[in-house]
Amino acid sequence: MQEEGLLSETAHEVSPEVPRHVLIVDDDKASLFALKRMMEHWGWSVTACPSFEEGRTAIAEPVAPDALVVDVRLGQYNGLQLILLAKQNHPNLRVVAVSGFDDQVLRAEAAGIGATYLTKPIDLNKLREYLAPVASLAADDSVR
Repeated sequence: MQEEGLLSETAHEVSPEVPRHVLIVDDDKASLFALKRMMEHWGWSVTACPSFEEGRTAIAEPVAPDALVVDVRLGQYNGLQLILLAKQNHPNLRVVAVSGFDDQVLRAEAAGIGATYLTKPIDLNKLREYLAPVASLAADDSVR
């Protein structure tokens, strides 16, 4: 189930709980599709957006996602801008910024706006660990 070169680990078991919703924004369609498939395999409901504009539209929806995974480089846009927009309306949103570059400046900027920073190929164990608190809320019916 691993997409060659895009994801660094294989998936484990599928989560049996009620699906949480993640919004993924990445203009690299292969990366977007691979991560979408993996998150769905883990039991998440996924909205996949291939552009900054589509991601911005999805963030403006009245129901917020439980988590957001955004590529830092989205064509002429910076994915960190999208994270800032999302955090304005949903300050407690769990956010992951991903990039093909291990750039310390971008890593610091991501941390400064409340996002964790992962490099591609994405270490799925780290991604899953970071999103685990959100996924575990699925068992709590009072959350939604």
